[in-house]
Amino acid sequence: MAFQTWQVGLDIQNGQLCAIAIQRRRNGWQLRHWWQHTLPQDTLRNGLVQRPEILISILQRWRRLLPSRIALRVGFPPQLVMQRQLSLPATHLREAARSDYIHAAAKRFFPIEPEALALDFRLSDGGENQLTLTATRREALQGWLDCLQQVGLVPDVMDLTPSALSVLARALTLAPDASLVHRLSDHWLWYSPRHAERPWGWCPLEDIPDFSVLQQRYLPPQSAVWYSSALDDDAPPEGTTALSPFAALQFLQPPLPVSGGAYTIAAGLAMRPEDR
Repeated sequence: MAFQTWQVGLDIQNGQLCAIAIQRRRNGWQLRHWWQHTLPQDTLRNGLVQRPEILISILQRWRRLLPSRIALRVGFPPQLVMQRQLSLPATHLREAARSDYIHAAAKRFFPIEPEALALDFRLSDGGENQLTLTATRREALQGWLDCLQQVGLVPDVMDLTPSALSVLARALTLAPDASLVHRLSDHWLWYSPRHAERPWGWCPLEDIPDFSVLQQRYLPPQSAVWYSSALDDDAPPEGTTALSPFAALQFLQPPLPVSGGAYTIAAGLAMRPEDR
């Protein structure tokens, strides 16, 4: 039964909402659904939901187009999170002791009272004894969850939007050192695996309005760059390659969106592997 469940990626940004649903087939992914809707430019402010009534009304219309059972993955704004790396002790810790160790470290790392934090941790790519701690304010997370739950949407995962770029890089079998850049109406996202400790990032468009400045400041020199954009009139800059998220799917059925790059984050979220 789970084999038939649609995996749905939902990307909510200022200016637009994009969603993609896919299904695992024997020889790859099948596109089952795509949807896009315009949103006000003040839907979010610094990642916080500012216009819940408008967002809820649009999500209600979208929910009617989906099956009753879906595996929903929602993009969460990187503006709202803090991350730190944590090394576990060399000696093996039981689960309870490890949890105590992690929460004690979170108190040191994050200058917010523990009861106000939602905390997540997972193994880092660096090894078995390296964890990545991610924290956000519970109030901020709840603002997102309230909008979704009011229309019967319960996310299996809330994942950082830049993580979708790393999923796409693997799905498209890009070179291991390739960088991915995605432009939104008010900020940039990028993924660059050559930065081992911090392979992803974001910055406001008002701070860096030009791709060449972004490239010089944040991307490794001589790195191949794959570029996508949520803006219809934004062509890939010179020296970059257009990133098409639909190229990662093996079974497509026209019509497809005119501006495929707008679905980059939604596609990466939909293809995200399950947590183990």
